Amino acid sequence: MSLPSGATVTERGDAVRLRLKRGTLEVVVTVPKSVREWFVEATDASSGARTEDWCDYDGYDSTSEQSRDLEMAQDVALFVEGLLGRDLRFEVGRRSRLLWNVADSWKQAVPLDASPV
Repeated sequence: MSLPSGATVTERGDAVRLRLKRGTLEVVVTVPKSVREWFVEATDASSGARTEDWCDYDGYDSTSEQSRDLEMAQDVALFVEGLLGRDLRFEVGRRSRLLWNVADSWKQAVPLDASPV
C-alpha cells in the first residue's frame, strides 16, 4: 500500500513508526521490533487534547510465539489500514477519543476498540 499525503514511516532505534497528519490531527503508531507490543497516540493540535493506548501479546495464555506474532501483525495491519483509508475526527470531552468513519457511522478507534468494525 502506498502512503497517502501526510503519512510517513520511519525507523527509530528498535521501532518502526508511522506518523499521519491530517489538518490539526496527528496519529503516531509505534511498533517495537524486539517485543510483541505496539502503541498509538493521537493528538488534536487545535485543542491540545490527546489520547493513547497500546496492545501487548505476551504472557496471557499458552498461544505459540508464531501465533502471537501473526495475531499482532494482523491487528497492526488492520488498524493502519483503517487509519489510512478512513475519515478521522477527534472528539474532545471528558475522555478524548479518536474516531473513524465506518459505513457512515463514527466509531471509536483510540482508545483501541477490539469490537469488529
